Amino acid sequence: MLAEHFGTKLHFRAIVLLCLGGTLSFSILLASPAWGQGSDALDLSMMRRALGMSGLRRSIALDAPLGALLMRNNTYRIAKLSSTNVKGASDEVKYNSSSAIGQFNSVLDIGHTDDTAYFLKTTARHVDFEVPDLLKASVKRFDLGVMAMRNSSAGNPRYLGLSVISESNIGRPQFVEGYRIGDGIGLRLEGGAKISNTWAISFRSEFLNWEGENGMNRSNLMPQPMVNPIGNSRMISNVDVIRAASAFGGRGQWRSGFHYLSNEFQPQQNNLDMTVTEPFGDHERLGFLRTGYLQMWPLGNIPGAMAYIEANIDRELENNMNQFLSDKTIGSVKLGVNWTFAPSRQLLLEWQRFEGAEHIRSRNGLLLTILFDDL
Repeated sequence: MLAEHFGTKLHFRAIVLLCLGGTLSFSILLASPAWGQGSDALDLSMMRRALGMSGLRRSIALDAPLGALLMRNNTYRIAKLSSTNVKGASDEVKYNSSSAIGQFNSVLDIGHTDDTAYFLKTTARHVDFEVPDLLKASVKRFDLGVMAMRNSSAGNPRYLGLSVISESNIGRPQFVEGYRIGDGIGLRLEGGAKISNTWAISFRSEFLNWEGENGMNRSNLMPQPMVNPIGNSRMISNVDVIRAASAFGGRGQWRSGFHYLSNEFQPQQNNLDMTVTEPFGDHERLGFLRTGYLQMWPLGNIPGAMAYIEANIDRELENNMNQFLSDKTIGSVKLGVNWTFAPSRQLLLEWQRFEGAEHIRSRNGLLLTILFDDL
């Protein structure tokens, strides 16, 4: 079933992004003379420091583009559905949402040769997302994969990983008596490279085949609840360029990238033999350019603790879901503490604030991340 969806439901642009991401990563990995030739004995401690300083460890651990894309997608969907179903609703409504994210990320050494290290990569995540009076949703996700990494004698690590991903979703609109629930499974390809002392690049592409059920009770109109199966093929890709530097008495990282979401839905028919359409048809598309800066400082005299602030600006370049809500530019600020409480054991706590330039939508969020690994 999954193989069939790869061939039939994946949009051409999503395929191109996946191929470009994979080609880019393999080109970076293979172009360096250090890849495939004898280098100094593999130095995992050097690799760990280089990944942290370059920003690549943050790319491996955090899925900020994934969360931003899916939460925006939900906001657009709920804006149209509530405008259609709520009497008196209009595009003047402000959409203030909140999120709470807890995740565990682990990259464990499972063996290595003289110049290549292999890791088992695991991610477990739970997300709660709410738009007051409009939507309550939660997502559970588990990723399991293998990552290969090499470290040149110049200390420039390069990695490539492939994971199986699974996801479980529950969404409950508050303006009608309804639900959407389902599960998905797919594949994820990711890679990155430290190019020089200041520059690095990372990419991520994933495909998820999701199946579920949508139900809605309209007792005043229908004698029984309307229920229909849903089939959804989702593609998410992003590419980030990172520049690291010492600044303002600490470490800084500029990060710019493009993030893209493609959702394709199968034809739907409910239990009353009525055709069901999604709010934006059978294909949802969303892509934005993000640029931002992260600044980190040692936190007082606490060993291994760093305080940080991050600011980003997102600009939507493609969106076919903005008929009822148009706010193309969003700024965000993140404040957090990253504490390395033991070798290769980290705890990250972060507060997030997103605000649209048109002040139509905003989001407050909390993020708790535990890193337990050999990097």
